[in-house]
Amino acid sequence: MKNTLPVLSTFRLSTFGIALIILFCTCINLPGNHSAKAAGTGEGLYNANCAVCHKGGGNTMNAKKPVIGSAKLANKQIFKAYLLKPTAPMQPAPTIANNDADLTALLDYCKSLK
Repeated sequence: MKNTLPVLSTFRLSTFGIALIILFCTCINLPGNHSAKAAGTGEGLYNANCAVCHKGGGNTMNAKKPVIGSAKLANKQIFKAYLLKPTAPMQPAPTIANNDADLTALLDYCKSLK
C-alpha cells in the first residue's frame, strides 16, 4: 500500500498539470483572433487586436512606424496582404484578413485615426 500512494499522487499531479495547460492554452487571446462578431466594429476590432501595441494609432515597438499614415492602409488588398504576412514582431491576423467585413471595418477605422 505504501508504494501505490506516491504513484497515485504523481498521477494526480500530472493530470492536474495537463488540465491546467489545456485550460491556459484555450484562454489565450492572440492578436488577430477576435472577430467583428465579438468586437462589434472597426474600433472594437482595433481595441481587441491592435491597441496593445498600437495605442492611439502609434506603435510601441517602433515609434517610426505608426498606424496613422501607414502606406499599408492604401487599399484593402495591401492591408490584407500585410495582415496575413506582417513584419516581425507583429503577428499575422488571418481571422480578420480573411473576413471581408472585418477587414473593411478595421481598415476604415485605421484610416480614421488622427
